[in-house]
Amino acid sequence: MSKLSEEEKSLFASAVSDVTPLKPSKKTQQAGVDTQARYRQTLKKLRQKNRLPEALSPAMQAAADMDAVADVGAFESLLYHRKGLRLQDLSRLKKGEFAIEAELDLHGLTEEQADSALLAFIERCHQAKKRCVLVIHGKGYNSEVQAPVLKNLTNRRLRQMKAVIAFCSTQPKDGGTGSLYVLLKAH
Repeated sequence: MSKLSEEEKSLFASAVSDVTPLKPSKKTQQAGVDTQARYRQTLKKLRQKNRLPEALSPAMQAAADMDAVADVGAFESLLYHRKGLRLQDLSRLKKGEFAIEAELDLHGLTEEQADSALLAFIERCHQAKKRCVLVIHGKGYNSEVQAPVLKNLTNRRLRQMKAVIAFCSTQPKDGGTGSLYVLLKAH
């Protein structure tokens, strides 16, 4: 990198002389806050309002304990695959080239209901020898926590399921970052 001459420094200083710094926004201040900590705080607040039981069901507790995977935002794309998946298959999945053989829409479900529905759906599809399925989790616009609850639940839960070998956010025509193509193990 070359050093700037005095003339270049002077030109730059005059070009930015009337610029005022932006005020810090809440978004940038909260960027460093741990998402899991916010999630736990929200659960605590909801319990205090008597909207959630003090003891979580096993399904909700499992979802709350899945701390190994960082939370993602509404517009972040997801991509996961197990070791050994052929790159051609991963590429085809990302392009939406596999035929979608079944679909699950989690909109409107609670976290516990969505978890149960997702587990049952993947199990049924795997038993029925389906290869590629679509899971619609939404973007979490109506979530009471800042991160999309169902999207993050789906991201964590699918990683734990042995029948799932890969998943990724869909093409815009199939829902974009609000849904996933899920590739299941062949029988």
